Amino acid sequence: MSRFQLFLAAMAAAVLGAAGMWWVAFKPAPPVPPPALLAVEGMGHLVSVKVRYANVIEFTQQITQGIPWTQWELLLGGTQVLLVAKGDCLVGADMRQARYEAVDPAARTAVLWLPMPATLSARVHHGPRDQGGSYFYAVQGTGIEPLIPGTANRTQAIDTALQRAQQDMERACQAGNTLATAKENAEAVLKQLLAATGWAVQVRWQP
Repeated sequence: MSRFQLFLAAMAAAVLGAAGMWWVAFKPAPPVPPPALLAVEGMGHLVSVKVRYANVIEFTQQITQGIPWTQWELLLGGTQVLLVAKGDCLVGADMRQARYEAVDPAARTAVLWLPMPATLSARVHHGPRDQGGSYFYAVQGTGIEPLIPGTANRTQAIDTALQRAQQDMERACQAGNTLATAKENAEAVLKQLLAATGWAVQVRWQP
């Protein structure tokens, strides 16, 4: 190989080396992905509201006797129940169903879609009264109920009162103002959490 050919080879190597160094120095950075959904999904259910329930349930379990050949019933008495019901319920969103949309890596913004909050648990407290448990203020018979052997009607009245308390509490947990508060609290927590990663995330709720 002549000296001129050696000179050309050396120049070519220098040019290629310079181009490679320029590419390493100035190649565009890969787009930054949004905060990993796995981190959000790992939350499972995000509890954003705890509702403390208290109400008075008044109920009468009636005792009736059908009148033959008629559609009428004769009221013979009943069991009156006055229940002071206490309990709580948790409301939150299932973060395992979260998903990203409208992701803008350059602006580091995204839209996070979440399922609507729902009741995660609801229970009437059955503990001691002095520890915040529910209690029966009064259970008394009327009419001929005190004369009927056994406690079947009284037991049924107590069970029905507890069922009504449970249903009433579940309605309170699904009230519009409760769900609105759950959404506001969840948005505040998630925006602050994801802002720490450098992303501005708008929360949208799936219908």
